[in-house]
Amino acid sequence: MSNIEIVGLGAPYGFSINEYLKMHPANKAVVENVKKQIIKHIKSCYKKGVEPIYSDWYVGITDKSHNRYNAHKRTRSIDELPDYKKFYVFSMSNARTLESSLSVKFQMGNKNVSGGIYTSTKYIYVFNEKTAKLNGLI
Repeated sequence: MSNIEIVGLGAPYGFSINEYLKMHPANKAVVENVKKQIIKHIKSCYKKGVEPIYSDWYVGITDKSHNRYNAHKRTRSIDELPDYKKFYVFSMSNARTLESSLSVKFQMGNKNVSGGIYTSTKYIYVFNEKTAKLNGLI
């Protein structure tokens, strides 16, 4: 069984996610490649010629994407979320760097990430948050 270390709110006293990211830098090539895949996915959810509204989208990271939806106290399958898609990014540093980049550049998700982040986190996911709210899914 792998050792899972929490580096978010439940982290040991004095732990700094910024220090962790300095010691374990993101792979810029992976981050840029997956960012392009995410943007391509989002654009594919709109009619041709319609500019996406990125702020309608949620971006999150997790160690197991199917568990993350359950963490939001929902009993539905995560696949029921509108235009949901997950991407494997190889490391927590890649996931956190990409999540932060998308949050800042496109106002996706929550810029003030405060939930538990695990060192085993290797997924980033997106879904249309506005549509999910309209349909009572979140």
